[in-house]
Amino acid sequence: MSLITSAPHAKNVLYAQAGGVTAVINASAAAVIETVKQYPETFGRCYGAINGIKGVLEEELVDLAQLSDDDLEKLKSQPGAALKACRFDLDPLDHNPAQYERVLEVFKTYDIGYFFYNGGNGSMVTAQKVSDYCSSRGHKVICVGVAKTIDNDLDLSHCSPGFGSAAKYLATSFIEATMDILSMHETSTKFFVMEAMGRNTGWLTLAAGLVKDVVKDVPLILLPAERAFDKEAFLAKLDHLIGQHGYCVCAVSEGLMDKNGDYLSIANIEHTHERDYVQLGGVGSTLAHLVGDHLDSKTHCAIPDYCQRSASHLVSAIDWQMAYDAGQHAVLAAVENLHGVLPVIRQTNESPFAYDFTNVELQEVANLEKLVPDEYLSEDGMDISEAGLNYLRPLVQGERQIAFKNGLPDCAPIEFTYLPRQLKIYHAIK
Repeated sequence: MSLITSAPHAKNVLYAQAGGVTAVINASAAAVIETVKQYPETFGRCYGAINGIKGVLEEELVDLAQLSDDDLEKLKSQPGAALKACRFDLDPLDHNPAQYERVLEVFKTYDIGYFFYNGGNGSMVTAQKVSDYCSSRGHKVICVGVAKTIDNDLDLSHCSPGFGSAAKYLATSFIEATMDILSMHETSTKFFVMEAMGRNTGWLTLAAGLVKDVVKDVPLILLPAERAFDKEAFLAKLDHLIGQHGYCVCAVSEGLMDKNGDYLSIANIEHTHERDYVQLGGVGSTLAHLVGDHLDSKTHCAIPDYCQRSASHLVSAIDWQMAYDAGQHAVLAAVENLHGVLPVIRQTNESPFAYDFTNVELQEVANLEKLVPDEYLSEDGMDISEAGLNYLRPLVQGERQIAFKNGLPDCAPIEFTYLPRQLKIYHAIK
């Protein structure tokens, strides 16, 4: 592939991925790369950082212009984060100024004038920190966020790129499991529960409610993170549904809490120098055991875990397009010299569903969280309303075909060649 020719004043681009992945995050990466190429008068080289901001600190950089056309097409359907997404944030400036000095040093060395950070709420905070520090030290960097998160908790946006595909996968799996229980409950399992990701929000749990569009009068309980768990109310509804149908299916948020604000289940607590991180998991198993003891019956629990965010074989076509558009609009914002913004999705029409993008300030969205509104839930908070279904339905529409090889998805990792380091070795994690 030929090198990009650019105007003498054109500054280089750095793109990185952060946080939990989505099935379509690499569509955003491809969009950034392809759109940057369309504006050689504005942008110079297009670099990628491996492992997000950690890769910036450690100077683990690749030249994205060297991707072949075949690899660029492959990137668009690659599961995971092709550039590796980090669970690493910058410390507060007054705690660790050396981190910020290092970022600035890397940006100056590679003449970075544009920084695109592909992530969720926390990543937008990091992006803002980077741009503020560099600007304060006289190195202008136009910083633009690229939205993504399966949790759908990015506020001010109608939905988040990545959520629709995760919702499609979860709803599909839940429908299929419901058909299994429907066929077996008379002599076997009477309760099935699926645990969805979601620390503080229940959007992915809500997605299981799409089973109503397939299985008529399904005996369903949804337990989103926004509502405190009431054991007595839960068991009463369970008994009622099993009395009517002989079985019950349930979806629950991993972050479900009781009335006292305590998680029903914690998988692990990680202690760091900055804070303690609570790793959630196991609430589905907790509920399955509770119901098993209550009914004296066999129960089953499924935890999709990483599967719900990496299912490139079951991507929502509209979600893929949103992810691509998010990368494209981030670059277009930079072309317009907009700094410290995040392009978010705005619904422009309900039927047929249509959307566009609008730019919001990174600072405005960084610390906000989009919760499932009350009107999307039933009065008791344990079922989905018609309004909730109407919100979800457009986001799971359409399929994208992927390449298969020997009967399996052809998704071997793309190999990148690291650029030779120009600076002293730096270890972000010590």
